[in-house]
Formats: sequence, structure tokens, C-alpha cells
Amino acid sequence: MFLCLTCENYPGPKGMIPAHCENKHVPNRQFNGYLLQVSQQGPDTAHGLDFIHGIGYEKQMDSRNHRSPGKTTSAVAILALFDILRDHGVTAEQVRRKTGISREKMTDPDARISMDQFLDLWQIAVDVTGDQALGLNLRLNYGTGYTHFVIMIAMNCHTLIEAVRAWADYAMLICDTDRVDLFEREDHFFFTYACSDQVYENRWIPEHHFSIAIDYGRRISGRDYTPAEVWFKHEDPGYPGEYEKIFRCPVFFGKDENMMKMKKSDMLLPVISPDPYLKALLKKHADKLIGAYTEAESLAAGIRLWITGNLSTGSVSARSASDAMNMDRSTLHRHLKKEGTTFRTLLTQTRKELAKKHLAKGLTASQTAYLLGFSEPSTFQHAFKRWFGRSPGEFRKTFSRE
Repeated sequence: MFLCLTCENYPGPKGMIPAHCENKHVPNRQFNGYLLQVSQQGPDTAHGLDFIHGIGYEKQMDSRNHRSPGKTTSAVAILALFDILRDHGVTAEQVRRKTGISREKMTDPDARISMDQFLDLWQIAVDVTGDQALGLNLRLNYGTGYTHFVIMIAMNCHTLIEAVRAWADYAMLICDTDRVDLFEREDHFFFTYACSDQVYENRWIPEHHFSIAIDYGRRISGRDYTPAEVWFKHEDPGYPGEYEKIFRCPVFFGKDENMMKMKKSDMLLPVISPDPYLKALLKKHADKLIGAYTEAESLAAGIRLWITGNLSTGSVSARSASDAMNMDRSTLHRHLKKEGTTFRTLLTQTRKELAKKHLAKGLTASQTAYLLGFSEPSTFQHAFKRWFGRSPGEFRKTFSRE
């Protein structure tokens, strides 16, 4: 029998894997598009050793779920997920056979795995444990030494705001798709988390990052502070008590971005006993890795950097971009197609991200329109409403609330 991981109903006759279950759920990235084969006794066998020993996952991937090549992560969450599975009777060798991830190799600080493997491991851990809030709770399973060196840099800064800036500077060293941004408005700091590749967007990682940030911040400052509010892009998953345990503040779902609003007084708290020498040593290593990362970046990333630097000139086009990259338009189009994108897509993505940042920092719609290369403020206003379902003015008000 095959069990739909979305609604836990049998989707079809024995030996068949239909494209939809009886409740019309379509395979998707959130659940990896998986249907789990279980025994005739029913879904209760889809746990622990029975879960991992059977035929296992039969992937029915939606063809729209295009993956960008080469996206990897070194997140130490991988080790914690292995430990959780071990505690539920699943061995490291069984996980390796299912995901291709070797726990032994993950003890190497420079080891990385693909994002596909990482999210597959998350899904298996959620299914085996039954903990839908694992993104929030995984921090409780971190053992000794389960701290990425980027987080060690943050933990040895002088203040919490300096720690967040360090995380933002080096986030991509933890995961290729991690993007962290920080800005100040009136009496608050806002910091956001975004996944740079929509294919890999999910609720677990932003939940995990924000819960870790609050947990570690409280530890290294010695103060039990709380955010003013927390936003998530995903819809309410239905476990409000788990959010209350860690954040203890209003949490909103279905927002434009993942964001935490923090009181400025809390973010200026000093870190207890920072080690400047260790921080400098780790930063030197991080800067070297960032340099290597930049050199190896994709053409799409280079195009986005070029777009960002040239938007306000009003002369951003595929032709001018190809000239800047020393190639003709057809070559640019061909290479971007291999990376699963187009120039128009990159232009829109860049404008959307910068529009939110500029407006959140207090710029007017007219100023933002100019910086993004729109010919008229009204054109920008129509585009923003189409992108986010509300006007630039309504968006700005969000960051002026007390």
C-alpha cells in the first residue's frame, strides 16, 4: 500500500503510485512529493525501523520542481537529525542507504551535502518522529560541539547586533541558499531570512534559524529577552504552543518574508565573555572561504550583482548584461537556461527584494522607483501591488508600528 504523506490516506490500489491521492494532493517540495509504502496493517507501521527498512520512498516528483545544480549546505543540523533518528531506532547506515549521506563524513567541518539530501533527511526525521514542529525543536537535540564556526564567530562578538551582522555576512557558508539581512528603523532592528532558490523554500529552515537565533542570543547575553514580533512566509502549520515556547510574542503567518522585529535595547546587549582572538581567527577562515565562494559563483549570481549595481541607471537589459559579461545575448540566454532561470526572472527577483529593503528602511515609493530603474513611480506602484498584493505605502506602514 502507498500512504500519502500530506493527508495520511491511501491513494490507490496496492502496487500503484498515482499522481494524486484520493484527496487530490499533488506531489510537492514541502513533502518532497513522496508516497510512502507501508504494510497491509496500515499507516502505523510507517515508523522507526519498519519505516526505513521497507521499500521506502517512491519519488513522484512534480516536473515543475526544477532544482538548481550545486546547491549545498554544511549545516550542523545534519548531525542533530542523525541523532534523533538514532534515538528512534534508525541507524546511520540505514539513513546513508536512503539519502546517500554519510554521518562519519559529516564530522569533517568542511563537509557539505546537497540541498536535496538535506531536505530529504529533514522529511525522514519529521515522519519518523511525528514532530511537525521539528524546525523549532531541533535546537533541543544539539549535542556538544554542534555549533557551526559561523555561529561561533557570532557568539564571540561584543554585542547581539554585531552577532547578527556576522551571521548575515557569512550565512552562505552555512548554506548556499541562506540569505540574512538586517536593518534599523526607529526603535527596532529587523532581520530577515530568505532562501535564494524558491525550489528549496520550506518552513523547517526559517523556523530553525529563528529559534536558534533567539535561543543562542539569550544564552550569550544572559538575558531572557523576547522579540517584538515574528513573521513567517508559510501558512499557520497548527502548533501555536510550540511557537509560544520559544518566541513568547505575536507570531504572524502568510507574510511577505521571514522576519523578526527586535527591540533596539535588546540587540545592544553585550555578549558575556567574548573571545576576540577566537573571533578573529574564525573570521580569517570565513573570509577566505567567502572569497573562494565568490569566485565559484554561478553566472546567475553574477548577473544579479550586475543588475543591483546598475538598476538606477535605467539601462538594465539583457543586451547590456551580456555586454558586461563579454558574451552575446544568445550565449547569455543559453547559460542562464542551464541554471534554470532567465534574465527577466533575475531582474524581477532583484527588484522585488530591493523594493522591500528600500521601503522598510523608510524610502518613499518615488525614491524606490528611481533606484529600481522604473520610468514612473506609478509603474513601480502597480508592479509592487502585483508582486505583494498591497501598495508600497501599506508595506511601509508595517515598519512604523509601535
